[in-house]
Amino acid sequence: MIHVVLDTNVWVSGLLWRGAPWQVLRLAEDGQITIWAAAAIMQEVQDTLQYPRLQPRRLTLGLEVADLMAHALALTSLVEVMDIPAVVTDDPDDDIFLACAQTVTATYLISGDRHLLALGAQQDFTIVQPHIFLARAFPRPES
Repeated sequence: MIHVVLDTNVWVSGLLWRGAPWQVLRLAEDGQITIWAAAAIMQEVQDTLQYPRLQPRRLTLGLEVADLMAHALALTSLVEVMDIPAVVTDDPDDDIFLACAQTVTATYLISGDRHLLALGAQQDFTIVQPHIFLARAFPRPES
C-alpha cells in the first residue's frame, strides 16, 4: 500500500474538478493508496473550500462544503502530529504537510505548492505534483 499526504490545493482540485488530483482521490476510493492527514490539514481544506472564488464551482456541482468534507474525511486516515519542525521558511503553514508525511512515513507528499515542490525529496518521502505521482506510482502500460 502506498501512503501519501496531500496538500490543500490537491484536495481542493480533486474535490471540485477532474484531472490528476481527482485521479489521486479515485485511487484512495479504490483502496490502492492510503491518504493520511492531520486535523489541521483537514481544517485548512475546509476553510479553503469556503473561499468566495470557489463558490461558483461548488454551486455548479450542487455540493455543500459539508458534503465535500464528509467525502474527504471518508478517504482519509487521520493522524496526530506532535512535532512540527520549522522547515518551509517562505510559508511556515506548509510545515504541517512535511510533519504529517514524516509522522506516517509516507512515500509521497503530493503537492502543487511551489514552496513544497522546491524541497524535492525530504526525509524518506518524495514531494511531487499529482501527475508525476500518477506516472511514477501507477504508470500506464505502453501501447
